[in-house]
Amino acid sequence: MPKKVKECEGQTHFVEMEFECPMCHKQHSIMLFEQDALDYHTKRANGYHIQDIFPDMSPRDREKFLTGYCDDCQKMIFGE
Repeated sequence: MPKKVKECEGQTHFVEMEFECPMCHKQHSIMLFEQDALDYHTKRANGYHIQDIFPDMSPRDREKFLTGYCDDCQKMIFGE
């Protein structure tokens, strides 16, 4: 599940997590606070679940973050 983190132009406290959907190969992204993006790796390594790391993130965005599946492909897999 490769992800690329880049600094958004003019914003040093946000990062854009870029994904390629493994099903349709569309590009999509999620904006995160920089510290949240950094904390993610540490928390996952310590056994935290994605819903505990990002409690305010929508389930669809959490799935996008974990698997890379875009919204359209998630709808096809899981339904509305």
